[in-house]
Amino acid sequence: MTTSHLKLLADWLDPALLGLYILQVCRMVHPIKTKVAILIHTSKLLLLTFSLAHINRWAHLWPGHYYFPSGHMTFYVTVASSYFLLDRRSALFTIPLALLYGQLIVFLNFHTWLDIAGALILAIPVTLLFQRKSTKQEGANPTRTAPTPTSQA
Repeated sequence: MTTSHLKLLADWLDPALLGLYILQVCRMVHPIKTKVAILIHTSKLLLLTFSLAHINRWAHLWPGHYYFPSGHMTFYVTVASSYFLLDRRSALFTIPLALLYGQLIVFLNFHTWLDIAGALILAIPVTLLFQRKSTKQEGANPTRTAPTPTSQA
C-alpha cells in the first residue's frame, strides 16, 4: 500500500465512522424526534470539541506545536465515544480502529504521539460530560421506546 493510499484512508476514516454512527442512531433510537435530537446534540458536541482542539492553532498558545491536539483524532474519538455511549458493542471495532488510526496519522507525519494523546485527553472527558449533561436535561434514556397504551375492555 502506497503513502497516497494511506492518506486517502486517513481522510475517509472520520466521515465513515460518522456515517456508521448516524445509521446506528437511526436503527436503534425511537421515535423520530429523539433521533433528530441525538443527531443535533452530536453536532453540537463535534463543534465544541473541534473548537477546543483548534484553539492552539488560532491563538498560538503553544508556539512550535500548532497541531496539538490532533483535530483528526479528536473528531474520531468524539464520534467513537458517542457511538460507545449509544451501543457498548461498538467498542469492539472503534477501539482497534482508533489505535490503527492514531498510528496511521503519526506514520504519515500529520501528527505526533503527543498530539494523539492530547486528543484523547480532550475528547473523551468532554464527550462524557456533554452527554451526561444532556441526559440529565432530558431525564430519560433516549434509546428506550415509549410504553404503548393498553386498551381497556
